[in-house]
Amino acid sequence: MALITYNSVLDVIHQRVTSAAHLRPNALQVEVGGTTRLLELPQARAALYEQPVDESLRREIWRRAVALAQHDSLAMAIGSTEVAGWVEAVVWLALPRLQRVARQASARLGADRRDVESEVMLALIERLAEVSPDDPDVGPQLLKAAGRRGWDFARRSASGGRPVEDIVAVADARTSESAEDLWDLAITPPDRPDGLTAPLRLSSRSAIEGARLGELADHLGLREVVQHAHRRRRGPRLGTLPLRPAGADR
Repeated sequence: MALITYNSVLDVIHQRVTSAAHLRPNALQVEVGGTTRLLELPQARAALYEQPVDESLRREIWRRAVALAQHDSLAMAIGSTEVAGWVEAVVWLALPRLQRVARQASARLGADRRDVESEVMLALIERLAEVSPDDPDVGPQLLKAAGRRGWDFARRSASGGRPVEDIVAVADARTSESAEDLWDLAITPPDRPDGLTAPLRLSSRSAIEGARLGELADHLGLREVVQHAHRRRRGPRLGTLPLRPAGADR
């Protein structure tokens, strides 16, 4: 069984961009004030968020990174092998803002953080295909689109929680979908000297994240990661175990 190191799509992007095991760009060439500079990606990201910010450098970093990402997107669309990983790199450059939005929106409104992360990432990639690299506000446009989508999603999904007897039924009612797709953790302990032990399966669902992660996985080449974490079919139900407060009528 494959071990899943990360359960966050943004963590996966960070690992892919910073690990030598994956296709990734190493540096970004920018021109500021008539001078050409070669910035390693960590240097480029630091320049975007450090205070006080160098506005000329910030605009040039976003302009150049977006242009390279759009070139990669076109190359992928026509089946070219000349893809350098700049779409993921742009997401990584925006990662501090994306993570902050996901963290704050999920904490304040009770939304699933992983769902919010999927939404902000998808919004950024969608907006990436529409913006002009030569727009001086191209970077803020990407960040604002992602932040707006994340907060809007969190507000729509916010709801008061209460104890329920049938979690799967509640999830079905909320998403209007079947319960065939679940995220499972199966545990099969070894038999004990005093008798057999039964396997334990913990299941939960997040239909929105499943759809978003699937779409993003196809776009960014992460399908293998998502498949390893996702169990496609649910096994037959063997029984139910209702949980009641102590002393309640049976």
